[in-house]
Amino acid sequence: MSVLNRARTAAAGALPDWTGAIAPHLPEWRVCFSTDGSPEPTGIAPVCPDEDHEPADGSVYECCSTPVIEVECTELAEYLVVLLNADRGEAR
Repeated sequence: MSVLNRARTAAAGALPDWTGAIAPHLPEWRVCFSTDGSPEPTGIAPVCPDEDHEPADGSVYECCSTPVIEVECTELAEYLVVLLNADRGEAR
């Protein structure tokens, strides 16, 4: 098993407990505004389960699932979201 596959397996095992997702399902991720005042979204977070929270809204409210992870770079946040969501497809 490659280093990447081992990391994916370990993350798939840990993420449901960490994010509140129902195992074995992995959360869907989104780019978010994780710090006040940043002009662009520089963090990632699970998609909010509240039906009143628009999926395109990058804000983080009390209704949102954790973790909210600051990565300090919009491009990196977008990349991580694509990678994490791609792994969701493989885990199904």
